[in-house]
Amino acid sequence: MDINVIRSNKMRMILQFSIPSIIAMLLQTVLTVTDGYFTGNYVGEEALAAINLGLPILYLFLGIGLCVGVGGTVINGRLIGAEKKEEGDMVFSQTMLTSFVVCVIIAILVMMFFTPIARFLKADNALSVYFSEYYKIMMLSYPLMVLGTVSGMFIRNDGKPQFCMMVSILGCVLNFGLDYILVAKLGMGVKGSAIGSLIVDFATLMVQLLYFMKVSTGISFARFKFDKAIFKETIFNGSSEFIGEMAGAISMLAYNFVLMKYVGAEGVAAFTVLGFAVYGYNMICIGFGQGIVPLVSISVGAGEEHLADDIRKLTNRILFITGTITAAIFVLAGSKFALSFGVTASVALMVKTGFRIYAATFIVMGYDVINSMYFTSCGDAKSSAIISFLRGIVLLLTFLLVLPPVLGMNGVWLAATLSETITALVSLGLIYKKLRTIQGGYLERRKLNQQGCN
Repeated sequence: MDINVIRSNKMRMILQFSIPSIIAMLLQTVLTVTDGYFTGNYVGEEALAAINLGLPILYLFLGIGLCVGVGGTVINGRLIGAEKKEEGDMVFSQTMLTSFVVCVIIAILVMMFFTPIARFLKADNALSVYFSEYYKIMMLSYPLMVLGTVSGMFIRNDGKPQFCMMVSILGCVLNFGLDYILVAKLGMGVKGSAIGSLIVDFATLMVQLLYFMKVSTGISFARFKFDKAIFKETIFNGSSEFIGEMAGAISMLAYNFVLMKYVGAEGVAAFTVLGFAVYGYNMICIGFGQGIVPLVSISVGAGEEHLADDIRKLTNRILFITGTITAAIFVLAGSKFALSFGVTASVALMVKTGFRIYAATFIVMGYDVINSMYFTSCGDAKSSAIISFLRGIVLLLTFLLVLPPVLGMNGVWLAATLSETITALVSLGLIYKKLRTIQGGYLERRKLNQQGCN
């Protein structure tokens, strides 16, 4: 990817890389919804519940995929920016192998302790059969899924985000067709759903691997000797993404516990409805974040730190406008949005109030997500991890424990808003520190250049 193209077309490049990423992430959500639709309608609620109970296993694999994938692509992007293709190819090859080996080891461990894990997740009695049938097959599928996720990140680094989007569309269409045949028509139950997922993950991975075998591809497989230093940097760079994924699982458990204790089933229903809107907007933020990763890492690798910061600031402006519009829409139409899900008038009122309190979160959330991904792309995993840890675990869990006992449902809505806002202030301080470091490095290089001329 030419650094001059990035420099002269910042807005176009941000949109060119981010929009396909957003679409791909939303399509990935469609895959989950499709599986849930066919399972719930053609197998039953118990089967759907059994699958949902095992979601922490999925979060674990996704966390590993994001950790290794983002960590590896950041290093690869810096090497591309520095025009070191051979070293970049070796990082790509090591990252792919590392992802596969780690996921296979975890899958084996899950299978070895399958029964205790099922009991811990409360998948016992009538649910145990469905849980076993589904997740024993998914242990074959998840490593392929992670490998597909990681390879997709490198394809974006290679400047082809549209290819990833087309693969996602292919996966969605194939998944729907297989679910219809295996679950609805052949009556294979959750086994059919799992087999369909396995076929989809294998097919999409093969398409992506074939991409790297083309002669015209900028990134390709290469022989390499395992580099411990690269491995450590990969894990360190991607640690904040792993924290973020695990934080999502932990916060969901905390929300459910607090809601049932202080509000009840209606509170869970209201939170679920509002959660659809929040999840959708979060996908947009993450899509923009993943979109700028290759742009920022390549800019940093080329010694263009100011260009990387310009990309961050421009993306934050885009998301500020997007967040403001989103907040306005849901503040005005929150009650109608809730009623479209068939909830009661009292739950719709909760959702309406929730959107009014939650409005600020839409505006601030993008700032936190983009800054975290920016720091990761620059190789500053520590700052990125601080942002992820604060917004996803420390502040959120603290406010969830303190506010609902006093404010009830309003305390639940305020927890996320306060967490994102305080994290944004911390993030602002980290950005200021980073800019001072960049400026100091620029002045130092200028001084050395002047001395060289003299």
